[in-house]
Amino acid sequence: MGLRFDPVGGGQFKQAVQQIIEAESQPIKTLEAHKTKEQARLKLFQEFKNTFMGLDKAISEVSSFKKFRELVADLGDGGNLMSVTLDKEKAEPGQYTIEIDELAAHTSVITSGFENADDKVLGQGFVTLNLQNGDTSEIYIDDNDSSLRGIASLINQQSNSPVRAAVIRDDSDPDEPWKLLLTGKKDGAINQIDYPEFYFMDGDAELYIDDNTDAKNAIVSIDGFEVELGSNDITDFLPGVNVHLKQARPDQPFTLTIKEDNQKMSGKVKGLVDQVNQVLQFISKQNSVDAHSDTTLTFAGDTSLQTLEYRLRNTIHEGFPVESSDSDPQSVFLSQLGIEFEKNGQLTFKEDKFNKLLDSDFDRIAQTIAGPNGLANRLRSVYTAYYQSGNGILSIKEAGMNSRIRSIDDQIDQKTRYVDRRRQDIVGQFSRLESTLSDMQRQQQYLSASLPGAGGGNPISQLLGGL
Repeated sequence: MGLRFDPVGGGQFKQAVQQIIEAESQPIKTLEAHKTKEQARLKLFQEFKNTFMGLDKAISEVSSFKKFRELVADLGDGGNLMSVTLDKEKAEPGQYTIEIDELAAHTSVITSGFENADDKVLGQGFVTLNLQNGDTSEIYIDDNDSSLRGIASLINQQSNSPVRAAVIRDDSDPDEPWKLLLTGKKDGAINQIDYPEFYFMDGDAELYIDDNTDAKNAIVSIDGFEVELGSNDITDFLPGVNVHLKQARPDQPFTLTIKEDNQKMSGKVKGLVDQVNQVLQFISKQNSVDAHSDTTLTFAGDTSLQTLEYRLRNTIHEGFPVESSDSDPQSVFLSQLGIEFEKNGQLTFKEDKFNKLLDSDFDRIAQTIAGPNGLANRLRSVYTAYYQSGNGILSIKEAGMNSRIRSIDDQIDQKTRYVDRRRQDIVGQFSRLESTLSDMQRQQQYLSASLPGAGGGNPISQLLGGL
């Protein structure tokens, strides 16, 4: 019987190599499992970090008196006569009686009538526009544009034109109803402009100004005093109060009331309460463990989060000093405002109670929430300690987690290179073994052929153990 062996690349060889490599790769699998858990914890931490960052925005909404306070304008029956926008940084609460006697007007002219707005009957010529800076602009009109619509289009194409052009129909003269209307772009007496001039030759019709109106100021009464306004859109009609006049009604006075917008302010406080609750809920969930919990995937017992929870709860429970003109500083507790903890550890916000207190004692509430020693600024100090770029507690913690993941990656790379080298060494060893066995097989064949009595009694075969 000749020598028998499994050649390199055969089934037994592959199986042997695979078993060796699997044994050598076991530390890599352990590291990869460890990395997967670290990545899961990092992802969970980043979710918390995003939630915590939401607290910053909610704090910013009430971080000062001006940011906390919201105003609303109530026009009563005057909503169809005027609209109002407020700059809450400048506006102040107040009540005013308004009467709109006249609206501001634009300079405008209307031309003679034409039978058809598209008939090219004016010939060639120029339209001269008098600009507000004293210059003039001439628009050349050729035969192709010598209709009312053609002239209107060319005027409107001029970016520096002080007027807008429109073709309108006036059926007071059914034979020639089409007219060109030119209107100044700005209203108010200060924006009065000279009328345009028309020069045409060789046309079949004449274009001239038929009627005109001058620009004028609006006339408005406020608390019984008549004032002129240079436009229908007035910035700082009152400090921080911008108005747009819609209609004139000399016989219809109305009341403009500017007051605190309780709904918006309580909405901001509710948003802050909700963000605090999200942070507390995350920490509470991490610490809710049982016998089946895998604490390697959570932050159970994490001292930094436990300290954060303690500081937040302690801040909510503290009293906040407020001052008044007739008494010494007093402490106000959030529970007095409708903000208090429930049995489940979450904050609740009683909006109705808060709004009533805003109505009765706005300054006291504003100091408690947005004052120098109020809720927002105390929460800001907690937030800053934990979330500060580079050296905040959360930043340091995140950097540490990323560092551990990078370290694991380095170890995996190192061990992977080692396993690759081991694979190469093992394949080399088997290759050399194959070469040795091949030499032995050739020697056996040679001896078997050279010696008499080849077969089962061959002494070489017996020496090799029957291979």
